[in-house]
Amino acid sequence: MTAVVRRYSKGVAKRASILDAALDVLEREGETGASLRTIAKEADISLAGLIHYFPTRDVLFTELQHELDERAAQTYFSGFPSEDPGSLLAAAMRANMERPVLGMLHLMLSTAATRPDHPASAYFKQRYTRMHDVFAEHVRKLQATGAVGEDHDPDYIATAVIAAADGIRFQWLSDRSIDMPGHVLRTWDTLLGRASQTVSD
Repeated sequence: MTAVVRRYSKGVAKRASILDAALDVLEREGETGASLRTIAKEADISLAGLIHYFPTRDVLFTELQHELDERAAQTYFSGFPSEDPGSLLAAAMRANMERPVLGMLHLMLSTAATRPDHPASAYFKQRYTRMHDVFAEHVRKLQATGAVGEDHDPDYIATAVIAAADGIRFQWLSDRSIDMPGHVLRTWDTLLGRASQTVSD
């Protein structure tokens, strides 16, 4: 049993190493240069070994996005539901500004996810559903306390703030002067009909 656990732990560590290497290569070489062979070399593993964990580049990058989302959720959304999700999203986006490759990966996969046969398609549907539920639930809680009027549609607000976050993220990749988290937070507050907050560092 100990040997099995040790092999499992080693496999988990190697998988994480490959994902980290993939992000580093994507950041350095761009999408066209981030081949499985280059990523395998970066991760110090054979190409066959990498394919054992991730059979295609599409699967690898989809799993990378999933891993990054999980890390962000643990870091920035651990306080939900007691904290405002708009503020949490803005804080996460501010941190992402320090590493533009995160936005590049998201743009690359969200475009690819429009193809039903791409592995990112199912993941992005689940991702957007989870995000939608978080924001819509928060709006309903605010309505229950009287902080937001009943004439505000929680589902519309959730969809709109997610769309705004994606759009502003993509604009920021071309124009780094855009206050990405500030615009997202202002959009969220406007949709709720309240005064805009300040994004904390």
